[in-house]
Amino acid sequence: MSPCALRKMIQKFETTEQLGILPGRGRKQIPSSSVEDVNTEVVEAISQSPHGSVSVPFVSRVLDMPYSTVRKLLLWILNFYPYKIKLMHLLQEGDSEVRTTFALEFLARMVVDVT
Repeated sequence: MSPCALRKMIQKFETTEQLGILPGRGRKQIPSSSVEDVNTEVVEAISQSPHGSVSVPFVSRVLDMPYSTVRKLLLWILNFYPYKIKLMHLLQEGDSEVRTTFALEFLARMVVDVT
């Protein structure tokens, strides 16, 4: 930028207090309605799925939204792991005994399989 152009820019800023940068530059914000739509669709799809999981391409096809937008929403806003979204149950007090029993049985099976 030449010194003359810089002086003109400074004078224009002093008189108008604006730099003349056009609005609308940069990334567009994702509407909150899209966030709610993705969240409800993911929860519904997980509840209807026999495996308890849903994929990002499936959600993007159902909602007719770009794959990248759905992935960004799931990862950054909703904090879902976007590849295989699963609904996990909350651990209860009796779960530790069941898990310990399962682990011991599994280890016993591994020993039997090795020998």
